[in-house]
Amino acid sequence: MCPLSPESRRRPSLPPMSHMAMPCPLGQWPLKTDVFGRRQEEGVGDGLPAVYRYYAAPGKRVVGNPADDIPAFLGTQLSLGGLADMLKHLWLAGAERPATPLHLHVALGRQIAIVDRMDLHLLWYNKGRLFVKSVPRFLLDPTFCSSNLQCPDGCACDDPPTDTWCRGIERKVALGFLYTYVCLISSETDFHIANETRLLPRNQDDSPIKWTDWKAFARELVEMHDRNPDMVHPRFLRAELRLSRIDAIHRLTRLPPFRPYIRGWRSYSTLFRDNLAWMATAAVFLALVLTAMQVGLATQRLQNNITFQQASYGFTVFAILGPICAFGLVVLGALFNLVIDLPAAVFGRRRNRAARGTWGQVSQPTP
Repeated sequence: MCPLSPESRRRPSLPPMSHMAMPCPLGQWPLKTDVFGRRQEEGVGDGLPAVYRYYAAPGKRVVGNPADDIPAFLGTQLSLGGLADMLKHLWLAGAERPATPLHLHVALGRQIAIVDRMDLHLLWYNKGRLFVKSVPRFLLDPTFCSSNLQCPDGCACDDPPTDTWCRGIERKVALGFLYTYVCLISSETDFHIANETRLLPRNQDDSPIKWTDWKAFARELVEMHDRNPDMVHPRFLRAELRLSRIDAIHRLTRLPPFRPYIRGWRSYSTLFRDNLAWMATAAVFLALVLTAMQVGLATQRLQNNITFQQASYGFTVFAILGPICAFGLVVLGALFNLVIDLPAAVFGRRRNRAARGTWGQVSQPTP
């Protein structure tokens, strides 16, 4: 699920940008408001996290220093992962509307779960959990964004030259992400909830940013969006997405088939427990229907009814074979995941043994 490093994936071309009036030339960062109330004098890397993770190759996860390669770091942090391939199917997972304010999510009983993946931002479980990515400090630094999220001179984002690296995708994702936060934090109540849950970054002295600074930033972003909505990535036109439907889309449109976007279980015992729960509910329903049919067959009016007898026969066969087939599918799903997970576990164990053996040889004292 974690995206490949930016060097290993080709960036898709963008749709033509709107020709409406824009506050800055095409390809530049449009926001100038500094929510921290001052121009930070630290270096460019001071607003970055300590480390970040990415896949240097399929199955090979690497921990890197974001300051060593800022473009690669931004390509990973601002990647939409598998959602980028589902854009034309997202209407099944959520309506096209702005994000719901935070206080309404709290009123609905949804638990805010902080994540660090852009593709999980504003996905919600049926069990009442809402995934929200906290705002990185570097995205609220206009100096950093102007230096690292602007396209090179002469870059046309709809048809970027081969000798330049277009930042159009990352810039659209960043602006769309910030636009969802403008919708989430629309009132002072939402602002306090965001600070309590640490969704917003803080100043160097651990004090929250000021409400007046956030209002200025939000209004500037809304004006930018009203002038040119195409500057926002289309993923964020549909704010909250239902995770169960994202899983269904992923199962039917990606290979290998029948794999969810995110596993809802972390052990095989949990997998069987969750599936046996709905199977037990279905068994109770089948038992009620079979009991009613048995009573119907005992009555004189239905005893000689050929149609009812055929329906009872068919449903009886279904009640026998249905649970067996359903349990068999659960077992096949568990075996499928085991086949996928086993090579990684075996090779990882071998690498750990090799590393321990090398460490033992190096640490042996010289006689």
